Amino acid sequence: MAEFPNFNRFENNNYKENSFEKLTNLENQFNPELAREKFEQANPENKIETTRESVFNNSENTAEKLKEDEISELIASADLTVYERLNPTNAKEAKEEFLNNPDLVHPNYEYGNLDKQEIENNLSSLEKAKAELESAELSSGKRRLLEYLADDCFKKNDFLVANLAYNTVTQPETKKLAAEHHKEANEALYGKPDEGTFYALLNEKIDQIKAQDLTEEQKQNFAELLDKIGPMPETRSERFKPKPETIERFAEMTNEFFGSFLQHIPENQEKFSSQEMVNIVNEIIEEELNEDGSNPYRAEIKAGATNASADHEERRIYFPEDKTYSAKRARGLIVHELGTHVLRAVPYVDHEVEAFSTGFPNNEEFDEGVAKAVEQAINGKYEDSGIDHYINIGLANFKGKNFREVYEIQCKLRELTGGKIEPVFNAVQRCFRGTGELPNNKDLAYYNGANRVWKHIEDHIDDIELFDQLFLSGKIDYQNKQQEQISYEARTKGI
Repeated sequence: MAEFPNFNRFENNNYKENSFEKLTNLENQFNPELAREKFEQANPENKIETTRESVFNNSENTAEKLKEDEISELIASADLTVYERLNPTNAKEAKEEFLNNPDLVHPNYEYGNLDKQEIENNLSSLEKAKAELESAELSSGKRRLLEYLADDCFKKNDFLVANLAYNTVTQPETKKLAAEHHKEANEALYGKPDEGTFYALLNEKIDQIKAQDLTEEQKQNFAELLDKIGPMPETRSERFKPKPETIERFAEMTNEFFGSFLQHIPENQEKFSSQEMVNIVNEIIEEELNEDGSNPYRAEIKAGATNASADHEERRIYFPEDKTYSAKRARGLIVHELGTHVLRAVPYVDHEVEAFSTGFPNNEEFDEGVAKAVEQAINGKYEDSGIDHYINIGLANFKGKNFREVYEIQCKLRELTGGKIEPVFNAVQRCFRGTGELPNNKDLAYYNGANRVWKHIEDHIDDIELFDQLFLSGKIDYQNKQQEQISYEARTKGI
């Protein structure tokens, strides 16, 4: 296992619980210099800094900024997109072979994007960053931020080390050790599934089948399905679902909050082309989110795209070519992509901490959860997200099922519940991404994100700060205490 320091050494003695302050003045948000200037103008007797002190402090600040930039560059050079490195480079051939050969336990994947030298260079950069952090004179906020980002980069690279090691070693004992390292790194990066939730979701699928009037052939398939799954706990766990009144109230609040956005959608039009969606989104940006002309976001058509998406590095909302959207889907997409993914970034596009607008590590779970909840509220219908992903990961983690077994179980579940078989293989491939044999927990985020956000909404439905928390806090996971603490320091003291 790669040796590396743990950056989670935060002192929380000064952490203010429930510290999120209502964001009523976005112009002054994250601008401690402006606040100080206004204070000194109103209270000149309190301005005690002399010109000599100012020069000295400026030189100190310059040195600190240079050191901070050096550490930031080291961390940024070690950052990467994990799933891109773990996607198989022979996916098409391996899939075809697997589907044509029922004796294969898993596809014979090749992982040409897993580069040992790249990972070693990344770990070396992080070691240097760690050494610089230990000696650098930085504010507590900057130190906390850099340690957090470095720790996330290490977790990503350590998980790649674990995948590479498992795919490389051959001896049973070392294979076992590599599998243990993989489990630890996987859970450190993506968390772990909840066993009670897994069985609750699986039982709901089974109950759905039991409620049908099955043919004899279907009864036989159902018996085979239960046999493949194996023993199930007799007691059932309750899982969270928002109350109908929560959904109704949040829908009313969401429609009011996004009323100025939605009024740009023609009321009597039933279908919208991709270009019409681009035009509507750009009109909303220009008229509702660009009062001072500084908003860099724009909507565009992107060749080769299959879905609408927001790119925060490019500051773009992309739509695929030649696609048609219903009025309902158009409303949902506008509050999902523009109203959530982009709106959470817009107030912070010029902030010195880029992550507030491009996204903190692992914020996708909360960000996508908010987007899904808002889209469902606008359309007036709650739907679970990521159930099949959760079941796949649960089958691998708790039932020890291999690729073939998970694939066959999901195929039978789909057959007996009227679902399509075609997407099953790719979903199972994601469950075992990186090795083809060991579970990859990344896709827990789809269920967990929506579930966490709806629970937060239900618990805070009467909180006047709810929409500030969801939409105006930057692209952070508001329920992640480390991220919220960094956000709090940035708002109150600056970073």
